[in-house]
Amino acid sequence: MSEPVQDIRQAFQDSYGGQGVGFVAITSLSANARYSVSHQFSKDWKTESFVTAKKGSHTTFGVSGQVFYGNDTTNTKSFWVKYKAQGQKHCTQLNNPILYYGRSNNENGTVTIETADGLKEVKALNTNKLLNKLSLSDGNPKQLKLTFNNIDSIPLYGVSFENNTGVHVDNFSLRGNSGLPLSIFSTSLMNAFDATFDYDLIVLHYGANVLSYTVESYGWYEKGMTRVVNNLRRSFPNADILIISTADKATKIEEELASDPAVILLLNAQKRYARNTGAGFINLYSLMGGDGSMIKWVEDGLAGKDYTHFNASGSKKVAKLIYNEIAKGYNLFKEHKTPD
Repeated sequence: MSEPVQDIRQAFQDSYGGQGVGFVAITSLSANARYSVSHQFSKDWKTESFVTAKKGSHTTFGVSGQVFYGNDTTNTKSFWVKYKAQGQKHCTQLNNPILYYGRSNNENGTVTIETADGLKEVKALNTNKLLNKLSLSDGNPKQLKLTFNNIDSIPLYGVSFENNTGVHVDNFSLRGNSGLPLSIFSTSLMNAFDATFDYDLIVLHYGANVLSYTVESYGWYEKGMTRVVNNLRRSFPNADILIISTADKATKIEEELASDPAVILLLNAQKRYARNTGAGFINLYSLMGGDGSMIKWVEDGLAGKDYTHFNASGSKKVAKLIYNEIAKGYNLFKEHKTPD
């Protein structure tokens, strides 16, 4: 959901202020789909993700659900990452860049910070805390290249770009993620991230990766996502949680295109776990137009011929629908809030 998130971020920052794209991981499979910042990186990074983690894994994944290592005791590989602001509204600079990384017995790691004007600075990576952060610049550069040295066994998470005023939106999108891996987040590490980022709202939008017309019940998913929400409440105790339902999806039934019957089954399961955990809920399926709406969206040039994924135009429309729902709820809250 990278494109809708970019549009939602811009809408909120238009209304309430804020500059910066938020948290960006060390590497990303969807880097080319992010228009707000150019993201390039060397090929030798070792990436671990909670989506592919084996059961019982004790890996300490970062807030994006990933952790990155530059393991190379021979010093023959290059580990670097480059970020460049693309000029998108509210993201014209790399605002207040801060590197986040984890604890390690390796005390020899360094990072060379290079800006567009060729200036270089080497900083040590102090690894004594569960979550460590390092300011990369006193200003707001348009481009940064980070080259890491002697970082064997140091868990790296990513860099945040934000100006600490207004609204900031982090997008943690991982291919193939059903949402269920969020239940294995380390509460202590997430508490440390939360102490820095101070999240007010966590939005969960999952469903496409578990939708299948062969599924007759989503009770298992409801139970799993209930565990997820409960773990997120422990991890980010001051944040509210909002569930955005599955979108419509069309499939051929007796040679006719129609909404996949699994959509309503999954939607009802999402409603139940939202209600049972006290989370907010937005019915995206209904906002799209309900039964058969994906067929119309494809006909209107807003979604692909797979009848599942939105295109750029559809993503903008989805972003507006979701933004309007959140804004509507916020305005109702302000109207009914009891004065101090």
